[in-house]
Formats: sequence, C-alpha cells, structure tokens
Amino acid sequence: MIRKINLLLHVALFPFKDLAFYMQSGNPVLKLAEVTPVNSGLIEGQVIAKQRKKLSHILHRNILLKCSPDSLDEINLMLEIFYPFFVSSNHAWNQSIYKHYLGIMESFAKAFISHRDGEIVFKYWKNGRNESESNKYDRFWSEYKELDKVHFFHTLSRLMPMDLFVAIHYSMNGITDPEQLNGVYQHINLADASLHDVMQRGVAENHIHASAAFNFSHLWQLVMNNAEAEHFLTCFETNHLAESSQVYCYILVARILRLVMGKYLSELEQVPHLPNLVSWLAQILDSEKSTFVITILTDQSIADYDASDLLAVLDELKQNFGLDDGDRRHDIMFSVFPSSSHIKTYAENLFLHKAMIYKKTAYHQPDQFQSFFSVFFKYISIKNEFYQQITQSTSIKGLDFFRPYFSRATRGIRKNQDDYYTHLLRTLFQNSYLNKAEIRIPIHDQEHRIKQEVVRILGAYKNILEKDYGIRSNTNTIFPRIGIVYHLLKRDDDTDKCWSSYEGDNETTIRHLYYGRIQQAYLNQIHLMTNLRKRIPYLSNFIVGLDAASLENSTPVQVFAPVFEKARNSDHDSIRVIDRDGYVLKDQSLFFTFHAGEDFRHINSGLRRMDEVIDYCKLHSGDRIGHGIALGVDICNWVQQNKVVILPRGEYLDNMLWIWGVYSKMSHLDSKTFIYLEQKILALAEDIFQVTTGLTVRLLYEVYQKRFNHIGDSVLKAMQRVQYDTKMVHQSAQCVREMHTVRTWDKDQLLLAYHCRGYLRLMREPVHMNTTGVEEVMAQDMQKYLIEKISRQGIVIEVNPSSNEAIGEIDSIFGNQLFKLQTPTNHELSNIQVNINSDDPMVFNTNVSNEIAYLYYGMLERGIGREAALSWIEKLRKSGVNTSFIRGNVSNEEYIRMLDSVIAALDDPSYC
Repeated sequence: MIRKINLLLHVALFPFKDLAFYMQSGNPVLKLAEVTPVNSGLIEGQVIAKQRKKLSHILHRNILLKCSPDSLDEINLMLEIFYPFFVSSNHAWNQSIYKHYLGIMESFAKAFISHRDGEIVFKYWKNGRNESESNKYDRFWSEYKELDKVHFFHTLSRLMPMDLFVAIHYSMNGITDPEQLNGVYQHINLADASLHDVMQRGVAENHIHASAAFNFSHLWQLVMNNAEAEHFLTCFETNHLAESSQVYCYILVARILRLVMGKYLSELEQVPHLPNLVSWLAQILDSEKSTFVITILTDQSIADYDASDLLAVLDELKQNFGLDDGDRRHDIMFSVFPSSSHIKTYAENLFLHKAMIYKKTAYHQPDQFQSFFSVFFKYISIKNEFYQQITQSTSIKGLDFFRPYFSRATRGIRKNQDDYYTHLLRTLFQNSYLNKAEIRIPIHDQEHRIKQEVVRILGAYKNILEKDYGIRSNTNTIFPRIGIVYHLLKRDDDTDKCWSSYEGDNETTIRHLYYGRIQQAYLNQIHLMTNLRKRIPYLSNFIVGLDAASLENSTPVQVFAPVFEKARNSDHDSIRVIDRDGYVLKDQSLFFTFHAGEDFRHINSGLRRMDEVIDYCKLHSGDRIGHGIALGVDICNWVQQNKVVILPRGEYLDNMLWIWGVYSKMSHLDSKTFIYLEQKILALAEDIFQVTTGLTVRLLYEVYQKRFNHIGDSVLKAMQRVQYDTKMVHQSAQCVREMHTVRTWDKDQLLLAYHCRGYLRLMREPVHMNTTGVEEVMAQDMQKYLIEKISRQGIVIEVNPSSNEAIGEIDSIFGNQLFKLQTPTNHELSNIQVNINSDDPMVFNTNVSNEIAYLYYGMLERGIGREAALSWIEKLRKSGVNTSFIRGNVSNEEYIRMLDSVIAALDDPSYC
C-alpha cells in the first residue's frame, strides 16, 4: 500500500513537485499543454506526439528513480487519471494548465486538512464518494480507508511543504483575513479531538538534536532573505535524486519570483485593476532593466544564470519597490505587507495566503491568471526541489544516507547568530502541548566555550519566558521547562596503529592506539563538563544528561565505557546545592542515554551494542537507549530479506563472543547451537590471528571484556607483562605481528593485537555470512534475552517513529518497534518503558505530538479500539514526562530563581 501511495503522489504532483521538467529546454509539460486545447485539430499531430513522447520519457525516468511501480503501464494509468490530456488525444480540454494544477492541489487539501478549535488539523476521517465531482482525481479518495490517509499524509509531507495546502484550505473556506493566520506556523496537528484532549495534559520531547530542532519554514525564510546564506548555498551538496545542482542559482531565481509576486499582490490591494503581472512589471521598470527580469519570470526552464546578475536584479527590484533596507533579519514579505507584520506566523504563510486569495479574484480573468500562476508554479517547483534536499525520503536506510540530509538541513542556520537559540526554542514552543524539552548539543573542548553556549541557551530561554510568557508578572503561567543533554559524537579511527610506539608518560603517543586519541578527547570533554556542573549552583538542573550519537558503526561501545564511568562517578558530588544567597536545594544527578540498535549491518550487532551500553556504560534504571530498533525487528522477516549479509570480520567475532557470554549464563541451552557457536568463534579467530596456539573461546571472551577498560591503561599494563625487543621493533619497517610468525597467545598478547595494524586490517576486512539456520535461532534468543533484561532493569527506549522508519529496519510508520516492546496483550514479557520523540524535526518534518499521533493511528490500524488506544497513549504521554531527565517538582517561582542564579553565576569569577 505504501509503495502505491508513494507512486500515486509522484504522478499526481509530477509537473511541480520538483524541477524535473523545468530543467528541460522547452518544458515539455507546458509545450504539450499549449498544443492540446479543444481546437488542437489544427495542430499537426506529429508535434503533439513528439511532445507526449518527450514528456513520457522524462516522467518515467523521474518516477523510476523515486518510486517502485509494478510496470510502466501502472504509471500511465495513474497519469490518465490526473492528466488524461497528456496521455491521449481523445481527452481534449480548454482550461489553463495552472487551473488544473490548483484543482489537484485543492483535491488534496480537501482530503487532508480541516480546522478545529481555531487550529489547522489533519482530516483523519474517510472521504466519501461524491459523484458530482467534476474531476476523476476527486473520486479515488473513497477507495482508501481512513487510516490509509495517514500514510498519504506522511508520504506527502516528505515530498513537499504543507503550507500551500493550508493556504488553499483557507481560500476554499472563504477565510481571507490575514489575522486568521495568527499562531499558524508549519505543522498541521495530526491529533483527532480525543487525542488532543489527552495530549493537552502535556508532552515531553526527550530526544531532539538542537541543530535540527528548527523547521523547513525557518530555513526557507533564511534562504529567501539573508545574504549570509550565500556560502551555505554555494557549497550545497545535492543528493543523488536532485534535478539540479545549481542550488544558489535557483534559490536566487526563487527570491526574485517571490519578491515580484508579493509586490504585485500588495499593489493589487491598493489598485484592484492592474494589468497582468508581466505587463505591470514592464510598466514600473525601465525597458533595459525589465527585459532581463521578465525573461526570468517567463522562461519556463531554469536557465544557467550568473549569480551576480541575479543579485543585481534583486537589488534593483528592492530599490524600485522601496524595500532596500540592507541585510534583513526578518522576512521581506513583512515589509511588502506591512499591515500584517504583527501577525505571529511565518511570512511565507502570509504570501501564500495572499496568492490563494488572488486565485479566486483572477480565476475568470485568463490573462491575469495565466501570467501570475505560471510564475507561481515555477516558484513552487523550486521550493519543492529544495525541500526534498532537506527532508529525508525513505528510499535508502541507514545513518550514512541520513547524514548528508542532516548536514544540508542544519548548515544553513548559523549557530553564531545572536538569535540562534531564541529561534530554536521558539520553534520548539510552537507546539502548544509541550511540557518539557531536552535539547542535545555537542560538548566543546574548552571550558569557556561550554560556558558561553550555556549562557546563550539559558539567556535565550529566560528572554522568551519574560517576553512570550510574562513570567515576571505572572509566575503561575504554564511554560515548557528545558534541559541540556550533551552528546559525544561517534568518530571512526584509522587502523595504522602500533602499540609498541605508545609511551604511557607521553600523552601524544596515545594516537598509536586504536581509538586511543578519540577516547582521550571524550574524557577531556567529560572532565570539563562535570567540573563546571559541580561548581555552578543549580547548573545540574539544566545540564541533565549525557549521550553518544551519530554513526553507530563508527565507534565501538568499548571506547565509551570509561568515559561514561567517569561521568557517573559520584565520589565528589554533593547531595544539596547551596547558592550564594543561602538557598538550599537537592543536587540533580546526571542521567545517561546512548544511540544504539538503530543502524546495524547484522541484527546481532544492534542487539550487542545495546547490551554493551547497559553493562559497561553503567546504565541504571531511568537511563535510556536511543532508538533500539533492533529490539522490535521481526527476526524471521529480517532473515528472509537478509539471508546473506556483509560485515567486518572483527564485528562478526565480537557478535559471536557476546552471544557466547550470554549463553554461558543460561541454564537451558541447545548443545548443537553452542557447538556451532564455539566452532564459528575459533574459525573467525584463526582468520584474524593466524596462529591458534593458546587460543580458546574463554580466552577470547575474557579479552573481549578487557577491551572495555581504559585503552591507555590496559595497553600499558599488557606491555609491561609482554617481553619484546623495543629497539628492534622501532628499527624495523615491519609491525610486531609481521615479526612474530609463531606465538602462543595469552590475554596480554591478544589485547595488544587490537592495537596492531596487521591484525586490525584483518578485523576490518569485510566478510559475507549466512543468517539462516542456527544464526537465526541465536538472533531470536538474543532479542528475547535483551527485551527481558531491559524491562527488568528499567532502561527506557527512546522511540522516534519517523526517524526509525527512515533510517532503521522499519517498514512503515505503523510498523514501529513500539508494538513489539509494549502492547496491551504482551503477557509473555513485561512491557518495556518507552518515550516518544521527534529526533530531527527539520529532516523528518515532524514534532513530538505528531509522532505520538502516528503511533495512535498505528494502534487503530492494528484493530485496537479508540478507548484502549487513548489509554495506551495516555500511558505513553505520562512515561515521556516521567522519564525525562528534567526532574524535580519545584514551583515556577523557584525554577525562575534557579535560572537567574545559574546565568548570574556563569558570569561570576568567584564561581568560574
């Protein structure tokens, strides 16, 4: 079903969903539209056939890149529903192509959007069949179930921004007053009325990366206005689906189109009877300047313009329109429509609202309509193209595919801007349900930079509470509370290592150990963060957690074990905090979370990493694991789809050793499985270590455990016990492994082998492995073991539905791991605690309340009644609030006093 929905949307919106057709010389869609009116019999049939063939070729190529149709015939049949006149000469028509586009958009707006209690909401109920509808594309909705619409909405929101659909909804319902946009931002509320009643009790966002906590509307506002976006746009690296790599060029074109259309709409409010857009522009500009501008507007392809020429046009237009006020920090549309500048919304919403009002006015004026909306849909196509570079599709799984989307989405919003955190927090607080928000940021490697960033975050927060919530005049007002979670970013290391070059008393030589330099950097960061947290009164109430994030395959859990242990060390923690005014409050502990089980080459790799985090990073009840997708994967289905996988030999050996350790603690074990496991371990070890003398499974497992100790300390101890000729090693061009072809292995020698380039090369070498048979049985056993363990120990799983579907082994938004970890009928295993979050709203176009709504509709899709689903959602909502690292139940007055005290103390030399 999801595949069909994706295909239908790509076909229905194909002329303007991206730049596929605007990148062609002579846009074939528009060329064909020009020669297929009712009187097309006058046109030579061969011309029409040629344009149809060209359009069909481009469309098929575009669709096949982004969808998985059963056949080309399936594409053509869908095309006949939405654009019959493009398929056959038997379907003549006599209206503007842009009216047809708007008709399709209205069909989608009518199907998906409504309003309730002064808020734009998702129209979740099934569309009835209306035989009076004049267009076939209005009728197909009746064939889809109520819950199919959730998939439609979710897929559509990854394809193009929803703001135009909202503007169309306003227009269709006769809502013309711009004041009605007040409080309307980007997200459409997916909750039905009953779910709304549950969520208005408050939700928590416990997993959100600060740099991706904005939304596309904010980024679009920046690229449409800010000259400082030039570097971001000129260095923009497009994905493999991009129709154009000339991002800076087409964004500048969009700025020009938007500015001209906005000014035209503004002038129409003063002088209703203006000529069409192009004629009006020719009148107000001198002929020399107007020629190039009009070419930009009317050219139905995106020409390869020179950026300097486009910038010059923009400057001239601003001067002509009286809008030359330099590098603006607000949206220029608020200057174009100054009487609406006080409205709390994005200016893009205002612009689209005005455009859709004009649609009604110009609908029966063909010249005005065609002139304006030919420019408008060119602008929309550019915006959609850029949107698809920012918002991740689900075409390819894995964090490696996700990372470029994250980079493109976040680099355009400069962190050094004074108002960065003000915009970030205000974006989060657009969600009226929000009660608590943890934001995740990296740790700087200098204390003064850590302090500066904390002051910026808390200062922005304080300013918002004073201006937007009026907390100084009314301390009883309800506002979201925030906490900072620092994340250590996982990094890969090279394998050019030699442990014999390590000198314990020389810190710089730690680089000769595998991940030694990276671990030391983490330890230094933790030292700075924990020391500052201890010194500043109440800072522990705002720096609340520690995380390890980014590419899961990059850094082994072993590297983090001593780091998290250092952060957890409470030897020097106080129990009470006493500030300089003598107030006494409880000191808050630091909680842990860790991204694991999200992106894995083998299901056992994901399960192993989660278990390692729990055991070796010292997770306690109330600590959390980010994503944990491997817990919810159906093993049988996974094996069917991955009968053979490829992974590094060393990773495979670690998986087998971990499984052996788990089985060793079990009282009931199938002997055949255990024999297979030990044989596989020894075979892998032989491939890596070559010599097998002294190798046993027990020895290999003990060394596996030792690798979770501090890298430098453990290597130094092993070096002291191993006899070798240091002088000979350093004078030789060969590494230790190459110099010793025969060896009896012991713990120390094996440990050192993990820091030797020769053995590391063999460990990193990819191997194929079969996942069926005994391997499948072991994966099932490990998943069951880990679910029981996590449930028993009170570890919380952070579930991020849209992110999990895009990145992990999840087949749809309704197939989330939640439904295996926590179900009302789960009698065999105790339910695992979970909380629901959004992860990266800018990349996945979502927020925490809509993520909860997706799971709610997933429950209904599984046949759970609404009352039971709402009870389950209430449990999840409470769990989110209760498992937040933002703890304590102090009054608003006390909370604000702590906030003031922290900000003051961070600037006080006696503390810092």
